[in-house]
Amino acid sequence: MLLHGSAARLLTAVLLAAAGYAILRAGVLPRWTGYSAHGVAAVNLAFVPSLFFGTDAADFYSAVGWGNTALTAALLVYWAFAVGIALLRSTPRAARAATP
Repeated sequence: MLLHGSAARLLTAVLLAAAGYAILRAGVLPRWTGYSAHGVAAVNLAFVPSLFFGTDAADFYSAVGWGNTALTAALLVYWAFAVGIALLRSTPRAARAATP
């Protein structure tokens, strides 16, 4: 239960918080990617206490419920997809600036 529930949410929140901080600090990507990383990290942290709300997979806020498993994982995938697109769109601009 911990591996797919609260521990995974906590580790994902730490990863996203670090990524958001690095993005905002370095300025290599648009600022919205760093702020959205912090937003998705906050959603993941909101699901950490779901460990204490049972183990019924049909419940939204249970340890292995569809909110804890599907919603938070989907938000992480959507964020990674959006950051990938932002990275691809900003690469030619950076390459043009680097050439003399």
